[in-house]
Amino acid sequence: MTPAQDLTISLIAVAVCAGLAILGMRNNFKEKHDIRPHRPPWMVISLGSIAVGFMVIVHIANLLGFETGNR
Repeated sequence: MTPAQDLTISLIAVAVCAGLAILGMRNNFKEKHDIRPHRPPWMVISLGSIAVGFMVIVHIANLLGFETGNR
């Protein structure tokens, strides 16, 4: 893969993670009218997507030439 393709895929991944984080926060804090026993854990989904998004942002910084590790 070329670096341009890697950057494009990484930017798409950040957009997907941001969308999942917004959706998860919105669904977690909305008013609940019914109590269903099998609701998805929206807060876990939201926090997981935020964590993955930060990792992808670090990957993008590495693709742009910034050194983020201490090797």
